[in-house]
Amino acid sequence: MPYELNALIATDELITVVAAELPIARIARLPHGLALIPMTDELHQALHQPSTAPDYDFKRFPSGFAMRIAGWSKAAPIAYAEIDAEHPTGRRAALWYDGRITLGPLSPADGAPLARILHALGAPAAALAELAEALDAHRRTPTEP
Repeated sequence: MPYELNALIATDELITVVAAELPIARIARLPHGLALIPMTDELHQALHQPSTAPDYDFKRFPSGFAMRIAGWSKAAPIAYAEIDAEHPTGRRAALWYDGRITLGPLSPADGAPLARILHALGAPAAALAELAEALDAHRRTPTEP
């Protein structure tokens, strides 16, 4: 069955700060000091701000969200990932640090986008399978139109 994962991923400390700014955000702890905030439909709507800022060809990137991520990234690296198992071209991820994108947006043509982002966030290569399994628990199955 196809699934999607849309999330912000960063260190547990930064995700805690981000969630404090977004009362409807839910934190999911991951191994190796990482955490994520799933981009639910409600959170997506709450973050949408009319803007001409780029969306980097993500499918579900809220308008104006690039400015928010850039702000959070001044404290530590933070990633946004969209994984759509049914559409390989929908597998994209990017990492922001110090107010700008420092890695990506990555697509499957660049290698495994999520693995590269997790590694850039400090996850050891040996932990990538464990992290992939933990992330799998936070996917969602889209409803039929």
